Amino acid sequence: MVLMEIKKVTSKDLKKIISLEQQIFKKNAFSKELMVNLIENSALFLKLETGKHLIGFIIAIKDKKERANIINFLINPKFRNQGYGSYLLQNMINKIKNLKGVKKIVLNVQINNTAAINLYEKFDFKKSPIIFENYYQSGESAYLMELEINSL
Repeated sequence: MVLMEIKKVTSKDLKKIISLEQQIFKKNAFSKELMVNLIENSALFLKLETGKHLIGFIIAIKDKKERANIINFLINPKFRNQGYGSYLLQNMINKIKNLKGVKKIVLNVQINNTAAINLYEKFDFKKSPIIFENYYQSGESAYLMELEINSL
């Protein structure tokens, strides 16, 4: 059994995080400046790692009084389809449930990213009828997905 750890991201993790972000999201990658800002301003920024390997990370912010927004989530392609995404997402949902007053989690997902959509639906996220056209820098559109947590 491989030891996995979920930890809060610090500035020491920046190089690995940015490298993986650019590898996966290419044109849509967050900038280094934005990543630094998220770390410094205490976003919920968690990483999953095993040994020296960064498996993935997830970032959420409380963007409204009663809402948290998962603004970034990725799993290294070498580690996909092994349950790591579910494990990391469940941990983030649990952290968000502990935030005072939060009743809803939202996220945006590329409309053609069926693997991610299936994962979110497994956790009871629902697609909103809202589609954001040309949402990503690459021009791709996104679904808004929502999870009500006040009843959980």
